[in-house]
Amino acid sequence: MVAMRIVIVEDSALVRDNLLALLAGHPSLAVIGTAAGEDEAYQLITRTRPDTVLLDLALSPGSGMSLLRKLRATAGLAPRVVILSNQPADPYKALCRDGGADAFFDKCGELSGLLAQLASWMPPLPPNELERLNRLTRLQVLDTPAEESFDAIARIAAAITQAPIGLISLVDADRQWFKARVGLEASETSRSVSFCAHALLTYDLLEIEDATQDPRFADSPLVRGAPGVRFYAGMPLVMPGGEVIGALCVIDHHPRQLDDGQRQALRVLARSVIVELELRERVHQLEREVSRRQDAEARVMRMATRDALTSLPNRAALMDRLHQGIRAAQRTGTQLGVLFLDLDRFKWINDTLGHDVGDAMLQEMAQRLNATVRDSDTVARLGGDEFAVVLPALRRAEDAEVIAAKIITAVLQPLTLRGRTLHVGGSIGVAVFPQQGHNEDSLLRHADLAMYHAKESGGNQYQVFSEHMNVRAMERMTLESELRVALEEDQLVLHYQPQLGLTDHTLSGMEALVRWNHPRLGLLLPARFIALAEDSGLICALGLKVMEMAVAQIAAWRALGLSVPRVAVNVSPMQLRSELVDEIAQILAQHDVPAACLEVELTESALTADGPAVNGLLQALRDMGVSIAIDDFGVGYSSLTLLRRLPISALKIDRSFVSELPANRQDIAIVEAILNMAHCIGLRTVAEGIEHTEQNVTLGVLGCQEGQGYLFCKPRNAEDTTAWLTTTTAPKLARAPV
Repeated sequence: MVAMRIVIVEDSALVRDNLLALLAGHPSLAVIGTAAGEDEAYQLITRTRPDTVLLDLALSPGSGMSLLRKLRATAGLAPRVVILSNQPADPYKALCRDGGADAFFDKCGELSGLLAQLASWMPPLPPNELERLNRLTRLQVLDTPAEESFDAIARIAAAITQAPIGLISLVDADRQWFKARVGLEASETSRSVSFCAHALLTYDLLEIEDATQDPRFADSPLVRGAPGVRFYAGMPLVMPGGEVIGALCVIDHHPRQLDDGQRQALRVLARSVIVELELRERVHQLEREVSRRQDAEARVMRMATRDALTSLPNRAALMDRLHQGIRAAQRTGTQLGVLFLDLDRFKWINDTLGHDVGDAMLQEMAQRLNATVRDSDTVARLGGDEFAVVLPALRRAEDAEVIAAKIITAVLQPLTLRGRTLHVGGSIGVAVFPQQGHNEDSLLRHADLAMYHAKESGGNQYQVFSEHMNVRAMERMTLESELRVALEEDQLVLHYQPQLGLTDHTLSGMEALVRWNHPRLGLLLPARFIALAEDSGLICALGLKVMEMAVAQIAAWRALGLSVPRVAVNVSPMQLRSELVDEIAQILAQHDVPAACLEVELTESALTADGPAVNGLLQALRDMGVSIAIDDFGVGYSSLTLLRRLPISALKIDRSFVSELPANRQDIAIVEAILNMAHCIGLRTVAEGIEHTEQNVTLGVLGCQEGQGYLFCKPRNAEDTTAWLTTTTAPKLARAPV
């Protein structure tokens, strides 16, 4: 955007602030300084050399008229001066005009005329200004050192036209910058006073025979002050795409004309400037391409052999070393071990403390692993928090177990990162050639299976592969395949457990609990298949199915006139995608169920899954009317900051804190602290796992509002729950209109 550089000279703070506010609304007008008195203003103007001065006629100290005369008497300094006065225009207007003012306005009146006057001094913008500026930027020529090829063109232009000044001017957003200059010390000027800014619109030679006779330039600071322009001839620099980026121009201090030969010479020389710029651009493109290819080749080589984060060998390098190790073992009759390591709690650290801490942890673990094994061994990172170790030339299979135990010990050592002490665990699977695999793929796969067995057995240990692990893996694969069928054939069913007010036992809600009515294994609880659904990528489809079933049941109860204030549906952290909000809205609309009837239950780990994204998603659900509950609260790692920042409706106290009430005083203190915290930030509280009257009474005394558990009702299928809603008197149900 063309910017006129303005200095305001005004001793009234109110008027000065009004002027600043007025000009601030116009990006083409840039106030570069203000002054209140005559001497201060003169120093500011001579130092900054603005294009325009807005001058208060009545200054204190000093005089606006005195400052005007001083400015006009200073050689080489000739800004446009606008007088602002609260005096009658006559005779002051004529007096100011005689003193060299360019315009006169009543500063206490309507100043729209001032804006119009300033706009009239601005050079017009080309219609393709944005494309023009982008083209100029891509040339990468602005603010570059002098180059003989361009300087020579400027010298030839000045010599052919017999002009004292020759310039290659590149017109940027708010200035003109001289790539080459002959006979002029300044390297740039404001665009608002630039002759070349006018040449941008001509596409052919712009010739000004006498600038003092041209109303566009007569009062320009470049005409009345340095360099004293009288004659100007500028040939636009037009790129092949039609963008005019500047001009090749010549300037004289006396009025004159060019002859036809000189005009033609400027056209040819301007074309030479374009050729030089295009050549320069092609060279830059070639350099970028060469650099890009070199970087790409180096990157490919690194990716082929090394992990970028830890600098360990990657999977491709690991497989190559495995292959070589197996061949060596076959030749020498030795054994080769493969360890597959998966870190525990890495995802929590990554999500809670940030990816930078997670990355630093992986780098530290890579160093520990390298320090634990022999120089001949290979430690590789396979991705995420998974590592593999190749142990060649083993005399006994048990040697691999010894190294696995050392690695577990090294991993369990606390580490300090970013001022935090962290404890990380790990699970290792062991496979040995030739007993537990005859090639690279089978060894790595069997070590992986053994690692999963170690993790399922509690972690922080190693397991050696055995054939029954293959059987379990096949069972898991079969169950995953059957789960896909279950989603297609509606084998999932929902059971419902009431949530009651602890003081009056009125129904406050229901929790929907999914079950799998497996045709071969019978009724399966979520612990048997939810983790499988998350690992296999089926959790989103399963969760959406459960959501649709729960909302449909709400609609069925409403049709029967049964009032259920809300139904809570568990949502996995992996379901927290941007499209979830629209999916829930569509389901609610499809069954004509108010959003207030639905509650989404999340685990504490979901709060740290992806901070800003999760916050926005939950806020969208709350704005829709859906409430948000945090399930199993107290066993995770959520912070008070998260609870305060996220749009949560309720906390569900984990059953582990309820089971020993009221005998366990520590649990009483923990529950009381949770309740006090929740109530202070306005959250509803629900206790899980209430099985005895004493627990119910204790929770009520501590201030818990709601509860669920076997004391009130076990989870029942939809049919039995409907019968319970219809007949029971304990929850004090009221018939609701359909």
